[in-house]
Amino acid sequence: MRILALTFAIAFTSCSFGFPQGEPDTAQKPFVKGGIYDKPYLIRPSGRLAIGGYAEMLLRSDYEAGIHEGYSFEARRFNIFLFSSISDLIKLTSELEFEHGTEEIKLEMALVDLQFREEFNLRGGILLSPVGKFNLAHDSPKNEFVDRPLVSTRIIPATLSEAGLGFYGSFYPAGENRLTYETYLVNGLTDGVVLAGDGTSLPDGRPEAFEEDNNGSPAFSGRLAFSPEFGGELGLSIHTGRYNTYKVEAQEVDEPRTATLLALDAEYEIKRLTLQGEIARASIEIPPSLVGLFAEKQWGFYGQALYNLFDRFLPMFPQSVLAIVTRYDYVDLDADIEGADLQRFSFGVNLRPVPETVLKLDYLHNWEFDRINNETRSAALQFGIATYF
Repeated sequence: MRILALTFAIAFTSCSFGFPQGEPDTAQKPFVKGGIYDKPYLIRPSGRLAIGGYAEMLLRSDYEAGIHEGYSFEARRFNIFLFSSISDLIKLTSELEFEHGTEEIKLEMALVDLQFREEFNLRGGILLSPVGKFNLAHDSPKNEFVDRPLVSTRIIPATLSEAGLGFYGSFYPAGENRLTYETYLVNGLTDGVVLAGDGTSLPDGRPEAFEEDNNGSPAFSGRLAFSPEFGGELGLSIHTGRYNTYKVEAQEVDEPRTATLLALDAEYEIKRLTLQGEIARASIEIPPSLVGLFAEKQWGFYGQALYNLFDRFLPMFPQSVLAIVTRYDYVDLDADIEGADLQRFSFGVNLRPVPETVLKLDYLHNWEFDRINNETRSAALQFGIATYF
């Protein structure tokens, strides 16, 4: 509660001073579309400090094995952004996340950028690891569905925030063709990868933001993305490092084991149609005693298509857009055996009265297979509202 009170006190103070209107702090073409410097709140105020965020709430109705489990309202997220332009070339960016009311409060991001030049910049702090684009650009008002892609939550443990240090920048090798890169050394995943449950789980290995590295061996995380001048983007990511505690007070107590994530993401717009997708593969070294019981390889992907049906759908909102969207998700949580996978088909209708606000009506259907290939079907109908502020 102290954090919440302090945040609103800062927000009230900044509003009371009345920052003058100014030019956007971001470049015309953002480094990452939907990323940390591509937010509506950065366009409105100028001066030293900018405050914004987003909120998400929903109504959900679930069905499992043909049984209706009723209706439930959920205040899923309330996130606050705080940005400070310390100087022309030094920026601080942070995000404080409140999930499920105040059930979970965490500092998702708090980093400092020293912007030397477009090709080379230094970044340090609690940062979003660049493993797949969705982990970098996952805000609910940007996401076309209420639920996040399965590959981005079950394989890539989005949201993956880690303490680290590294570099980022962009180049234009020919004309308007652009290459961007991010490379960081981070604390990496933890023993939770294999110790948190009854199977291999990368999301359970996410580190706490303020914890020390559990093995003193930093992991590497990086992404290289190509944006051709005719539009779209193709990105290749890696996150690799030792995850287990193999030293205690300089004494080796276990063999070091590595977890590696590779991801490929793509996006392209053709007039009213937007296509997106991401594929990821995880390789995890596990203790010999768990071979055959826990997964050593996992993979998954999603493909999504959105089509804008009508512009100015609501006359009182000149920027309003009505769109339909569909997505197919697949994850295989144990690629070495048959079964242990989950498939999902989603269909939705979205209404954006303004670009910053979206109303989503989704239907999703799941097919889940356990390790002996038993099938369980489930479905959900969801209505969600998400908006930046």
